[in-house]
Amino acid sequence: MDLGHWHWLTLAVLLFAIELFASTSFLLWPAIAALITGFFTWLLPAMSWHLQLVLFALLAVIVTLTGRHFYKNKPDASDSHPTLNRRADSLRGRTVILKEPIENGIGNAIIDDTRWRVIGEDVPAGTKLKVTGTDGSSLTVEAIES
Repeated sequence: MDLGHWHWLTLAVLLFAIELFASTSFLLWPAIAALITGFFTWLLPAMSWHLQLVLFALLAVIVTLTGRHFYKNKPDASDSHPTLNRRADSLRGRTVILKEPIENGIGNAIIDDTRWRVIGEDVPAGTKLKVTGTDGSSLTVEAIES
């Protein structure tokens, strides 16, 4: 049995392709290890397949541990925008003026360019409200003393 550098490069491309569709980052590290093994096999073509497998196994462990350590200490991109894709939560704390009255605990308010269902105490139109939270897709509000 003889393994050439192109075997390792093919394995690396295959693992990268599977990782592309799986998007788990589980196969990313062995793919990088296969790429490095292919590079060493290209540099040292006389390397036995036994040594190549041992090199790949060691590199896979080292690259996986290093990669996990690097990404463990890196904050998620969504941490800088915790309300991204949660538009109702991003309105918490906003002050709005009620265009229509809240009756029986339910009303509508226009915030920016969107009509929102609001839940709170019955108040007349023109009341200044503060968004205190969310209830599903509705905003919970409370009147601000003026």
